[in-house]
Amino acid sequence: MADRVATPLYAPKSRFRRSVPSWATFLAVFVFLALLPWLPILGWTDIFDSGNDFGKGNLAFVFAFAIAAVGFNLLVGYSGTLGLAVAGLFALGAYGTAVLSAPSGAREALAGYDWPFLVALPVVCIAAAIIGVLVGFPAARLKGFFLAIATLALGELIVTIIRLDEKVWDGLKTNGGTGKQVPQFRVPGLGRVDSYYMLSLGALFLMMVAYVVLTNRRLGRTLKAVRDIDIATGPVGISSTYYKLVAFGISAFAAALAGAMWAQNSSFANPAAFRTRLLVFLLVVLIVGGLSHKWGPLIGAIFFVFLRQKLQDTQKLLFLILGITLILAVLILPNGIAALPERMRESRWVKDLQRRLQSLAGSVGSSI
Repeated sequence: MADRVATPLYAPKSRFRRSVPSWATFLAVFVFLALLPWLPILGWTDIFDSGNDFGKGNLAFVFAFAIAAVGFNLLVGYSGTLGLAVAGLFALGAYGTAVLSAPSGAREALAGYDWPFLVALPVVCIAAAIIGVLVGFPAARLKGFFLAIATLALGELIVTIIRLDEKVWDGLKTNGGTGKQVPQFRVPGLGRVDSYYMLSLGALFLMMVAYVVLTNRRLGRTLKAVRDIDIATGPVGISSTYYKLVAFGISAFAAALAGAMWAQNSSFANPAAFRTRLLVFLLVVLIVGGLSHKWGPLIGAIFFVFLRQKLQDTQKLLFLILGITLILAVLILPNGIAALPERMRESRWVKDLQRRLQSLAGSVGSSI
């Protein structure tokens, strides 16, 4: 009887001890990123040199794309649901916060409803999550190609409505296809660039914490079950539709939050920025970074922003390299760059090296 009591009491402590280094690493990464504007140690990269506004702006773009990829990762990587409305929801976040927070008496390109930004941001993100859930009801019953087309149509519909502006409802105030100037939110005590850097980093931190907590609990395990053995979840009392709707909602929330952060950095939103190519960019971020991996979105976003800035003068070459990279990632590195350390540890030559080192240590120990 004593053994039966001791085992469950010991197990949570063991799991807690194993989780401490993981959380310590997680916090250390974000503390490092938060200190980068005052520790310009990435000057050698040029593109991510946090000692100047250009580098900090690029890092803020990394954070924005990573936020969208975190939600996308939960939907695609965990639930296996190929929802492709992320570009439209990204646009909803960018335009929604811009319109609601813009001053009401300004000229047409800047006019809005004069809401505080910190009120407009959660309202827009929650509205996007509700839209994601509503679309998820019919979409969750679809599979593969049909699901992809249905959700892609939603994304295109959102962008089309933004373009039409007053032809749909003049209260939208999106300024049609011309584009919308975005009011800049200032963090007290920080300049313009530092403000959207820290704002984007804070949003990524909150989204990553939510992602780690949710995926380490029942939601993550159930979504994997829904993805791998969908047909078997019903008989054991798991509603695959319910969990897919949760994934749709969180993914939509993250996409809108990412769009709002992107708009703060860009200072101007144009419908052309949210075309299908944005979806392709986010797929590159997700797949190259690593599906179902905690750090995959951030790694993929760093790779994409670096490549985009290096090839910004040759767009055709950029698309060619992104296409080749996507194909190679699927064929050679299906779990992404984030899975490389684990893959190396499990490789035959690393295990062989470990055995040789252990035998060498044993022989040295016996001789001593």
